[in-house]
This record gives sequence, C-alpha cells and structure tokens, in this order.
Amino acid sequence: MNYDRTIYNTLLKNIGKKPIIILYGARQVGKTTLIKTILRIFTKTLYLQGDDPKDALLLQHRSADELSELVSGYDLVVIDEAQRIEDIGISLKLIADNVENAKVIASGSSSFELANKLNEPLTGRNRKFYLYPLSIGELVLAHGKINIQKELETYMTFGMYPKIVSAESREEKALLVKELAGDYLFKDLFMFGDIRNFFAFEKLIKLLALCIGNEISYSELAKEVGISRSTVLNYVNLLEQAFIIFRMTPLYTNKTKEINKSHKIYFFDLGIRNAIINNTDPMELRLDKGAIFENFFIAEKIKQREYSGRTSEIHFWKSRNGAEVDFVEVSSGQVEAFECKWKEKVNAPKAWSETYPTSVFKSVNTENVIDYTS
Repeated sequence: MNYDRTIYNTLLKNIGKKPIIILYGARQVGKTTLIKTILRIFTKTLYLQGDDPKDALLLQHRSADELSELVSGYDLVVIDEAQRIEDIGISLKLIADNVENAKVIASGSSSFELANKLNEPLTGRNRKFYLYPLSIGELVLAHGKINIQKELETYMTFGMYPKIVSAESREEKALLVKELAGDYLFKDLFMFGDIRNFFAFEKLIKLLALCIGNEISYSELAKEVGISRSTVLNYVNLLEQAFIIFRMTPLYTNKTKEINKSHKIYFFDLGIRNAIINNTDPMELRLDKGAIFENFFIAEKIKQREYSGRTSEIHFWKSRNGAEVDFVEVSSGQVEAFECKWKEKVNAPKAWSETYPTSVFKSVNTENVIDYTS
C-alpha cells in the first residue's frame, strides 16, 4: 500500500527554491516511492539511481559542460541513493552553478556518507528534508483512528516501516524487521561507517536498546563494552546519522549544563530496537512495555515536529530530588510537557509545577496517545 506522506506537499512547494533538494532517510522508509510520486507531477523528468553503475558513471568525474548537457531541459532531475556516487557533492555543485533553473532532488539512506560529501560543496545551494518511518498521523489518515488504535501494540512491537506495516502476519513482520535490522545495521553501517570493531559495536547497540528511557553514561558504556569513551561517542554519532537513534538532553536554563549532563537515547523505530534485542513478544508479556511506550510517543513527537517545521527545543526534565517529566517541548517561550504511562493518568510533579508554573502539562497513555501524535 502507498501511503500519503506528510512531507509530500512541503517537498513539492520547495522544488526550485534552491537548485538542490536533499531528502535524507533510512533504508526502506519510502523515499523512492515518495520521489516517484512527485515525478508524476512533472512532464519531463530524469531519474538516476546511484546504485546503478551505468547511472553513476553519468555523474562521476564529469565537467560542468557534460553535467549541464545531461540535466538541462528537464523539469525535475532525481538522483536516488546519491551517496553511492563518487564525488557527488562536486557534481551537484557544478549542476547548481551552471544549469539555469536547476531542479534536482538527491536522496540518500546514509546521511553520514551523503552529508559528508555534500555539506561543503553545496553550502547555500541546497535545502534538506528528512523522511522517517510511517507516522501515526499518516496511518490514521490511511486507515482511520479506530483501526490504528487496535494496532498500536503491533506498531510498538514491529515498528512502522511501510513494508513491515503492510505484512499480514506477526511471523512475516518479525522476519522482515529482523532482516532490515541486520541489513541496515551490519551491512550499510559497516560499509560507510568505518566501524573497526564489530563485536564492540554490536554490544554497544544492544546496551543502548536495553537502556531506552534511562539516562546513560558514556564512560560506563565504554567500560561495559571495553572500548574508549571517544569510540562510544563516535558510534553513537554514527547511529544518529543513520536515523537509528536520537539523543535527548535534560532541560536546563544553563546551556552549558544541558550539554554536559547525561543524555537519554531512543530509537526512531521500535521494530529495529526489538529486533536488536531479539524480543518481539506481545506487549502483555513484556516487562519493558513502559519504556517502549515512552519511546513510541517521543519518536512520534519528533516526526510531528520535523514535518511541521517547528524550530522548538526538545528535552526531558529531572529535578534534583528525582522527579521526572519524559518529554518537554519549548517553543517561543511556551513550555509543553508530557509524561508517558502505559495505562495510568498522572498529575504533574510538584517540583515541575513550581519550577514552570505557566507550562502546559499532559498525561499520555495508550488510550489518548493518538490524539497527541496525529
């Protein structure tokens, strides 16, 4: 099934505002499907695949004149999996600088590879967008709120990659997500990420998967895995750039403290996380369902924020006495706080209300999570 993606209209409106549009996103989140939907809007188009050697040769080591001849006259040019093309940043810069009214979309599954190739050459010439696994809002639009409510626990178990959502049985979903986690984590990352210690990397990501919702210490992780703290940080950065995890910092008015204090780490997709720890048991059997629900809600808020274009700050909050709030969004002076519980409804911690008396506090559980994320 093809889903209407929230970012579609935004992408469409931005084509032509900069010569180059960059669409980042993990493997199999639906980038190619989205791009091909956009291509149908235009009359004369050129679609090139970076993982097709013949297409890649058309773009590698070409002069400005050769590239101009290749792409001129098209209403839209798409370069899919652009990170696989050698010196793609230079090629795109030459197109941007030499082709009048150039309209190019370059996509990539590996932002750590593509971004490294594009950042310097394309300064001022590109606009970046991100596509994530399916969101609750997109699923509600396709299937209706009642049907999505019934499937919430399935999404928390197997994740929200389009192909996995469309699979009919639990067995097929479990197989697909295991394959995706293996291919993406241990094929793509090792290919592009310069990971030299396979066993340490595997152990680290399993530890991170077991620690969702908890504050982490990079020093403690380094001791546990048997590598240096700097290597742990490098691997965490790599996982972030690959759209597998994201970090949240604590809310402090002192920004230096915010940077230096502990982080929490969450996964963009819980199917990937559960595959890493080899646990796709039903939610009623799981001891970690509270942490899973917290991760699920926060990942959905990240998608919602990104697609809306909000320039807000996101954090968690913890008092000196241990009171906590799971998710805080600060935008133009407005503070909105959310506490996640599987079934319960809770009130704001007293310390929170005293510290941020004008904030809005909301209690989120499995019964009302769709209202806050769609």
